[in-house]
Amino acid sequence: MKIKKVLILLLIPLFSDMLVACCDCDDPQLFKYTNAGLELQHLDNRAQSPVIDEDGIALKEAYGIAMTLRCEPTAFKPAPFSFFLNQSYAFSCGCDAAVQHHAKDSVVAIRIITLENFDASHAAETDISDYFRLYTWNSFTTITDYLHKDAKVFTYDEPQNIVMNALLITAPAAAGSYRFRVEMDLSDGRSLIKETSTIELQ
Repeated sequence: MKIKKVLILLLIPLFSDMLVACCDCDDPQLFKYTNAGLELQHLDNRAQSPVIDEDGIALKEAYGIAMTLRCEPTAFKPAPFSFFLNQSYAFSCGCDAAVQHHAKDSVVAIRIITLENFDASHAAETDISDYFRLYTWNSFTTITDYLHKDAKVFTYDEPQNIVMNALLITAPAAAGSYRFRVEMDLSDGRSLIKETSTIELQ
């Protein structure tokens, strides 16, 4: 009998914490991440979905650029901690994720510049961003519309790299060798600038 009473007394704080967790969400742990770098790869869009081009040759009607933002964690603000239970996990009644990574800076502008003569209206060093669409989950969006979306929030895991597949919807006037430069302006005043290697568009 005494053992049962002891067990009940030990379990009371746990059940109390669970009850509170179900009715009152605790503040999540808030981390920050920064957009630290940019990498570019050629895409081959001949198949059902775009894939990384390995041989430096693609059809000019089926070309794209994979733009990868390298995200790195920065600082965080710890949330209150319960000895028995993290309130954001147990029976949370729709509570926000217990761990969240928010962007310290965001992308405010993206420009894709052709480094070769592209067509009659676009000579070398001309912005051809309007000739690209960003492809995600079988849908396309303009670069302008993409920039109006909220910055990515990562939950639980540390921030991952963000990949944007920019597919060329207007082919160049002629086949040949092409290079492109991507310029991304960030909200903190920095710019991430990278050039592609040469791609042979046939």
